[in-house]
Amino acid sequence: MDLTAVLILAYFALLFITLLWSSKVIQGPWLFFLRAFFPNWKFFHAVGHVPHLYVRGQAAGEWTGWYQVYPRLPRRWHHLFHNPAVNLALSHQNLVDHFASDLNALPDGADASQLPTYRLVTRLAHQAIQGDRWGDTPMIAVTLPRVERFQFELRMELPASTRSELMLQSPVLAVWD
Repeated sequence: MDLTAVLILAYFALLFITLLWSSKVIQGPWLFFLRAFFPNWKFFHAVGHVPHLYVRGQAAGEWTGWYQVYPRLPRRWHHLFHNPAVNLALSHQNLVDHFASDLNALPDGADASQLPTYRLVTRLAHQAIQGDRWGDTPMIAVTLPRVERFQFELRMELPASTRSELMLQSPVLAVWD
């Protein structure tokens, strides 16, 4: 066995022992990274609100509208074999799902900006407002002018409904290079 395999086995063994020793909920900053190996399966528990990420930008003092960061990507037959753009988009939505879960778990009055998922979602919103793409599909549905500042919102929405509940709105953030 090479060193990488030994370290991965040791990592999972340590996580297993930790779960047996303490609660069955994975918490703590070093256990956070385990979630990268597994998707968020909470959508199987109940039908209800789904977290969606929205962004807006400010150019020349004027704010754009709010745009959803997760558009549906077109499906092609070759995606059965090779599908990196859709996989990336799904991992971004998985991040948004984990962020919503982390916000729900925060104690009252806690600072959400200290969460690792907050910082990752901030980067995701920044990429979207800068015009990044998932393969051929832009992360937001419109092309925005070059913006100096941006904000993002996490909204909980019911499928097939126009109602949404604001879960978090970021402060106004500067665009960086």
